[in-house]
Amino acid sequence: DVSQWTKAAVFQPGTTTDMLARFSTVAGEMGSPDTWRDPRGFALKFYTTEGNLDIVGNNTPIFFIRDAIKFRDMIHASKPDPVTNRQEAWRFFDFVAQHPEAIHMVTHLKSPWGIPANYREMEGSGVNTYKLVNDQGEAVLCKFHWIPKEGVRNLTSSQASEIQAKDVGHATRDLYDNIKAGNFPEWEFAVQIMPDGPNDHLSFDPLDDTKLWPVDQFPLLPCGRMVLDRVPDNFFAEVEQS
Repeated sequence: DVSQWTKAAVFQPGTTTDMLARFSTVAGEMGSPDTWRDPRGFALKFYTTEGNLDIVGNNTPIFFIRDAIKFRDMIHASKPDPVTNRQEAWRFFDFVAQHPEAIHMVTHLKSPWGIPANYREMEGSGVNTYKLVNDQGEAVLCKFHWIPKEGVRNLTSSQASEIQAKDVGHATRDLYDNIKAGNFPEWEFAVQIMPDGPNDHLSFDPLDDTKLWPVDQFPLLPCGRMVLDRVPDNFFAEVEQS
């Protein structure tokens, strides 16, 4: 029960809300392999009684940059070179070399967590810091997390290469097949709560999305569950345009 921190209807105990999820890789174009060592987009839309709530995040709890003005440069560094028309690794690492704040995310990406086995066994995070307000007008800072019920599983580089040689869309197929078979993917929804204020006692800025909130100081509080129990009739119309 998180109603002490938020008056939002979607978070009240016993509430059921229709929602939509869109998963994707990030650096590649549409149709790029699901096996790439790349962040996974974890975009959610909740159709609440008070309007639509969009939470766009990643499978990682952190991000490459803390200043939004750098986002275009980061994306350009990851996309095909305008001269060679290929994604060139040196372009991305040139960006990272000039933005040390990206090292935390790059370390995560190059670690054993860098290639999720599929979307069902993948964590999700709102990444950014949000604010919850209760019915007394009191605010707290919060982080959103989704923990897969089936556990977290990742691929090694060799496993990913073997899968990619036969199926570039294995995670998309896995998600579709499991939902159709009634094996509905489920995540535990949890929040981290921090007092709203300067928080000068901390060694980090709680609004900095390149940093984690230590769970020993700010524990994960389970407050709901997310279940994907149907697939769209028209992927483009219902998911891509959502």
